[in-house]
Amino acid sequence: MLKRLWILPILAILAIAVVAAACGDDNGESTATATPPGATGTPRATATPAASPTGPAATATPAPTATPAATATPAAGAGEIVVTAQAMAFDTNSIEVTAGQPFTIRVNNKDTAVHNLHIYTQKGGTSIAVTDPQAVSPGSTGTLTTTITQPGEYYFQCDFHPEQMNGTLTVK
Repeated sequence: MLKRLWILPILAILAIAVVAAACGDDNGESTATATPPGATGTPRATATPAASPTGPAATATPAPTATPAATATPAAGAGEIVVTAQAMAFDTNSIEVTAGQPFTIRVNNKDTAVHNLHIYTQKGGTSIAVTDPQAVSPGSTGTLTTTITQPGEYYFQCDFHPEQMNGTLTVK
């Protein structure tokens, strides 16, 4: 009987490895960063973050569909936008900034899960900038500061919950 007890720790390690592999990014797309034309600053992300051990499991229930929130636009000359992450959603799905003007997005995480805000050229596109830290813990704040010189529409998301937490960044 005691000879078989050694197998329990091995089975536990294998089960953890299977769960960790299932939580990873399996879409096969490259997550390498590059600065797209029109963006300045150094992108901070080098990979799509995996699920955090302190965050909820992948079985979290998405927030109910609601009317889109108002556009978050900084006051003239302010250059700072505050976005709140709560109930597995951003409080806005539309942000507007001025081309060639530096801006900062401050992400207040009032949720029980880890979040971030990551700007891409388009959904699944090239990274432009991500919050620092890349994993904003519950009750914490992260900041993203960059300048985009090319007018157009860009995509933003929480890399931990991209289907529930995303939106459009309009550069005018």
